[in-house]
Amino acid sequence: MKLFDEIKPVFFIDNKMNNILNDINVKLKNINVNDKQKRKYMISKSKIRSIHSSLAIEANSLSLFDVESISENKLILGKKDEVQEVKNAIEAYNHINEYNYKSENDLLKLHGLMMKYFDEDNGNYRNHGEGVKREDEIIYMAPESILVPSLMKSLFEYISSSDLNIIILSAIFHYYFVFIHPFSDGNGRCARFWVTLMLINYDKNFEFIPLEEEIYLNQENYYLAIAECHNNGNANVFIKFILQTINSSLDKLIKNSNFVCNDIQNKIIELIANNNRITQNEIANITNVNVRTIKRNFKILIDNLIIERIGSDKAGYWQILK
Repeated sequence: MKLFDEIKPVFFIDNKMNNILNDINVKLKNINVNDKQKRKYMISKSKIRSIHSSLAIEANSLSLFDVESISENKLILGKKDEVQEVKNAIEAYNHINEYNYKSENDLLKLHGLMMKYFDEDNGNYRNHGEGVKREDEIIYMAPESILVPSLMKSLFEYISSSDLNIIILSAIFHYYFVFIHPFSDGNGRCARFWVTLMLINYDKNFEFIPLEEEIYLNQENYYLAIAECHNNGNANVFIKFILQTINSSLDKLIKNSNFVCNDIQNKIIELIANNNRITQNEIANITNVNVRTIKRNFKILIDNLIIERIGSDKAGYWQILK
C-alpha cells in the first residue's frame, strides 16, 4: 500500500483531554440502573432520541413524537422520504449489538440499510468526487474516489490494532471517516452510529445515553470542530469536542438519576396512580394550582423519566415509571 493510500491519524492527547476522559470514566462507574424494566425503557427512549437527532442534523423535519410513532408502527403525516429514513435508522439501531465496530464489511452493511431505497450505490463506496457544501460554496473536497477503499481499509486496520482508549478511538474514527467521506450520501449518520456502537462496546451504560442528541444540540460546534481539524491537519479539536459532548450527556443522565420530586410533582404522581387517564386541567382543579405550573411540572417528570404518556392526547393514559 502506498503512503498516500493510508490513513495515519494525527493527534495529541493533552492534559485537558485526559482529565475529561477521567471524569467520564468516574461518571460511568457511578451509573447503576439495575431494574431491568427501567433499563429496557431507558434504552428504548435513548434510541428514539438518537435517531431523531442524527436525522435532524441531516435536515429531516420529523419530530421526536413522529419518530416514536413510526417505531410503534403508527401512521404519521410526513414526507415519504423522511419516513423511510426513520424506518431505516430504526432497523439499524434495533440491531446495533449485532455489528462489529472493527468490521469494514459491517459498516458497508450498515450503509446499505441506512440508505435503503435512496441510493443506487448504497452499501458501496462512492465512485465519484465528493465535496461538502455550505449554501453555494464548497468548503471541503474529499479524497479522490479511487483512494477511498484503501483509505477505509487502513482506517479499520488502525482501530482494530490500536490500544487507545475506545472513547478516544471513536472520536478519531469519526473524524477520519468524515475526512474520507466514503459514501455518496449518509456519511454523517453512519459515522455517528459507529461512534455509538464503539462506545457501547466500551461500556453498556452508553446504551441509554443519546450522544447524537447532544451533538444535535451543539450542531454548529460539531461542524466547526470538523472544519478546524481539516485546517489544522490533526484531529485534536474534534477529539476534545466528542469528549466534552459525552461528558455533558453523562451530566444530564446523572442529574436525572438524582432527581427528587417536589410537592406538586408528588401530588401529580399520586393522582395518576389513582386515575391514569386524569388530565392536566383536572389536576389543576384538584390541587388549586394553575394549569401552566402543572404542565411545567409534567414536563419535568417526563424529562426525568418519572412518567410517560402512552398513546395519543385524547385516547392515551399516563404511566408511572418509578
